Amino acid sequence: MMLGWRARIGQMRPATAIEGAEEWRSVAPVGVAFADARTIVPRVDEEGLKVMMSQVLEASRQLATAKVDLIVQCGAPGTFLRGVGHDEEVCAQIEAETGIPAITMMAAQMDALKALGATSIAVATIYSDEVNEKMGAFMEAKGFKIASMLGLQITDPFDASVHDADSAYRLGKQAFKAAGKCDAILISCGTYRTFPILPYLEMDTGAAVVSSNQATLWRALRAVGLKDQIPNLGKLWYAA
Repeated sequence: MMLGWRARIGQMRPATAIEGAEEWRSVAPVGVAFADARTIVPRVDEEGLKVMMSQVLEASRQLATAKVDLIVQCGAPGTFLRGVGHDEEVCAQIEAETGIPAITMMAAQMDALKALGATSIAVATIYSDEVNEKMGAFMEAKGFKIASMLGLQITDPFDASVHDADSAYRLGKQAFKAAGKCDAILISCGTYRTFPILPYLEMDTGAAVVSSNQATLWRALRAVGLKDQIPNLGKLWYAA
């Protein structure tokens, strides 16, 4: 039987971000397969992310050769740094280049928060304050209230992989406490492993938890028409 007989999803990720691709494969529904393409990110700052985004169309062409049903641009800062509307612009460029529908990680995170009915958000990221400021402005323009925002101040993309799921749990909980009150916790970075801690962070805080890899996998499956509910990956899967 051919791999991906239900859906073939193409994911482009920073070359250092092996964690996100492996998280997806660890919970892949039956009949779903992933094709990978990589981009180089010199630094997680405005100039480095411009370099990443300059490789998006080439990565899309690579994924198109695998006859995927959907192309997913992973690397949320690559789109939010340029403000509202850039997600749609990137997707349109990918679709024009390949004829294949596309989504972005940042838009998937926003869709996930909306699906949960969350408006007040505690945000935890690996990013610097400079990048977080841009992210906060983007989210506020989308109608969300930033209840708190904490970042690990990482600019070397490889360093993000050193921080494992326990770090994501602690940072998410710190952001929740700093917020005082919020509807949801957003943990943003596709290199940040979060799948093992999602149900525990929700249980220990009472808030819904959205993470980059969780939200983007959810959005990708829904985009190709699959309604799988993956257990132990948070309330999101049962919201929509």
